[in-house]
Amino acid sequence: MKSLVLMLAMLPALVFGYSNPDAKTLMNEYQEFRSMVSNMEHDYLVGGWYKAKDFGDTTVMWLLSDDLTDREVIRFFRKKDDGSVFTVTYHRSDYIVDGRIVLRRFVGPEPTGWINHTIDFETGEHLGSQGWWPFFDESDHDFMKKWGFHY
Repeated sequence: MKSLVLMLAMLPALVFGYSNPDAKTLMNEYQEFRSMVSNMEHDYLVGGWYKAKDFGDTTVMWLLSDDLTDREVIRFFRKKDDGSVFTVTYHRSDYIVDGRIVLRRFVGPEPTGWINHTIDFETGEHLGSQGWWPFFDESDHDFMKKWGFHY
């Protein structure tokens, strides 16, 4: 009985305590990747819109803007051996939360099984998360570590 009570008492910490990367970490990730793609030559355009570069099993796509209120996207797209797709996508925009410029990061297999984290781009305030941490297989963990994503 003591074990059950202890387990139930620990549940909030296990579920919420380490599941959300903090806002500073997300901002640092985004700024590092933004710097990387802004200095990179693209291989081709996707849909005439996104610049793209292939890195083996991963395609990095981006659309950058110097105007803070314009949409900006950086997307890591990986097609897995089984044909499924796993992505990490950063969106900077002023249309997700009215009156605020936010940065949102989606992580997970598409079209289901994702989690996102949203921060205020200007203040760094963590605005919340939606979804749940998807199941990661070994290749997903390797992908996240290789590119330096915090999860």
